[in-house]
Amino acid sequence: MQKSRFFKSGFTLVEVLTVVIIIGILSAAGYASLQQAVANSRAKDAAFNIAAFMETASNKANQLSDTVCVKMSSASLLVMVKGSCKNGTEEIGQLEMVVGMNLVSTAVDGFDGSNFAAEGSGTESSAAGAEFVPQLGLAATPTGYFLAQYGSSTLFGAAVKTAKKNAVTPKMSHDGSSWSDL
Repeated sequence: MQKSRFFKSGFTLVEVLTVVIIIGILSAAGYASLQQAVANSRAKDAAFNIAAFMETASNKANQLSDTVCVKMSSASLLVMVKGSCKNGTEEIGQLEMVVGMNLVSTAVDGFDGSNFAAEGSGTESSAAGAEFVPQLGLAATPTGYFLAQYGSSTLFGAAVKTAKKNAVTPKMSHDGSSWSDL
């Protein structure tokens, strides 16, 4: 049997377009997942970094045998100063938020007036920041938290110190109301 002279091997235009469309759909889905993974990673990093910065301030207060204050300098910067939040002037450290994360000074479900950046009622927290006062045998960390938000989304990272725990706990929330320890 003889082959037709018009028969050619290869792909039709419809087959090529179908493959290109399928690749486009899969790429779009993968890109959205990648963006969410990056946001989650940044929120976790912010929570861990803030917790580590608070622990550093606590250790620094004990090391210096002096009060150390941590306060918001801007929406993306925490600073550590020697002395009280009202009178401290010598900057001894700073923490810049990861890209996309901003410090939040307003209340969010689950976190209210104990926020160091907001008006506090305790003696250790004030509108100016958190004061780390050296204590024999205990962490100098006052109770409260610092909170960071990813852009304008409902994705938050926080570093929390409660009275029941002698350590700072990093936490994360995807909706601003339910929080999980990291």
